[in-house]
Amino acid sequence: MEILGEARLGATRELVWEALNDPEILRASIPGCESLEKAEDGSLSATVVSKVGPIKARFAGKVTLSNIVPPRSYTLTGEGSGGAAGFAKADIGVNLDALDANLTLLRYSVKATVGGKLAQLGSRMVDAAARKSADDFFELFSEQVTSRAATAAHAQTQAAVDLSALAGLGQLDAPVCAAGPASPPPPAAPAPAVAPAAPSVQAALSKAPVAAGATPASAASTSAAMDVLTSEMVKVWISDQIAVVTLNRPDSRNAMTYAMWQAIPIIFGALARNPEVRAIILTGAGSDFCAGADIAEFEAVRGNAAQATEYEVAVDACCDAIANVSKPTIAVLNGYCLGGGAHLAMSCDFRYASTEAVFGIPAARFSIIYGVKGTRKLLALVGLPEAKKILFGAQRFNADRALQIGFVDHIATGSAGTSRGWLERLIGGAKTRGSGVADPMADARVFARSLADNAPLTISGAKALLNGMAMGTGTLDLVHADALIAAAAASEDYREGRAAFGEKRAPRFKGR
Repeated sequence: MEILGEARLGATRELVWEALNDPEILRASIPGCESLEKAEDGSLSATVVSKVGPIKARFAGKVTLSNIVPPRSYTLTGEGSGGAAGFAKADIGVNLDALDANLTLLRYSVKATVGGKLAQLGSRMVDAAARKSADDFFELFSEQVTSRAATAAHAQTQAAVDLSALAGLGQLDAPVCAAGPASPPPPAAPAPAVAPAAPSVQAALSKAPVAAGATPASAASTSAAMDVLTSEMVKVWISDQIAVVTLNRPDSRNAMTYAMWQAIPIIFGALARNPEVRAIILTGAGSDFCAGADIAEFEAVRGNAAQATEYEVAVDACCDAIANVSKPTIAVLNGYCLGGGAHLAMSCDFRYASTEAVFGIPAARFSIIYGVKGTRKLLALVGLPEAKKILFGAQRFNADRALQIGFVDHIATGSAGTSRGWLERLIGGAKTRGSGVADPMADARVFARSLADNAPLTISGAKALLNGMAMGTGTLDLVHADALIAAAAASEDYREGRAAFGEKRAPRFKGR
């Protein structure tokens, strides 16, 4: 018998991991558990009262942990004997993925066997009892984690208030992103309690790289980036060598302000320099990716031809920074992805969409000619006939159509056969596997981790060559391409790759 399921918990991965290793929380979460105590060998001795059909018995046994990869996964094995009632054994594989600073995806698989009188009840009755036990366990566990997260959030909020007071005196810069599991958080989004200190906004922006031939960031754009980050219109969070850049204006469907267009290149520049980042995910807060430019501010920032030209320069610079960053990028697309939002998405290397995502470029409804660079990216993705349909018609299209024409690379789908359990009872099942709506962020992070394990120099070099070729030979600098190839051949990572192959082990790349 095997049971698969998943749950989204509103807590940091570190907090969930601590809870999964806390005997008291496990005791409170196991239905019918009377005692759970840690033995000298590290295992846990347990006494559990359980009822399956007409059979009720007290099981005495032990719980052991194996295949431990903190804070990501382990296997929990429980074995118990109920005397004349029989015996039971369950192997529970648990995997944790940090979807956001305070959102953890917990996937679990349960393989159970029974013997004695329990086995005589029939598989259907035993399966039903096991599924109910799994549902009950994760419902109780969720309550425990939620309570602990609320306590941690209150403590972090108080700490953040104190830090904000210091910042007001000029003694502390606001954080831009975490270099590890967490960072000193803003009050609205507390982070895990234990983590390396995060770099300040000023420190991160001052280290932003300048590409060959590019103009260094102006004081105005740097100031805009500072304002955007400190006001949290854009959030940056790093975990597992993956940076998540979130457009954070959900009430406006994450529409891009002029300041945000200016800030993104500096943010991506800072991430390009960060050796802890191997891949970047761009997404939007709430139910949408980005509905495009903030038209409400056009009168002030795009009111005449001169301003319009300056505005388009900022948009192109933003999207160029995303397209040209040396690290692989993935756009995670929920809800609206329209106009300028489509340009942001097309500037990423890959696009992972929800089944409910909606796409379109409505420039023809505003007498706006979509920019040269955005049009070129659209053409490269979907081809000439489809590009004309999208630009001439200004009509929206769904995720299935986007996948069919090549606008997106992947649509998140649920896993069939997963039982509808406690999470559905709590929130209607919209987030469970098999319920019809899947989260593209989960799939994108799995893909990003697979990229993060590969040689950074290979990826950055291949990206430069492929982008140059796809955008026309005039944009491919052959001298620069040859230099990238030569640098990779002379790198430590090249020697490490050869050594790992000969030693039959996974390579440990350092990006140099």
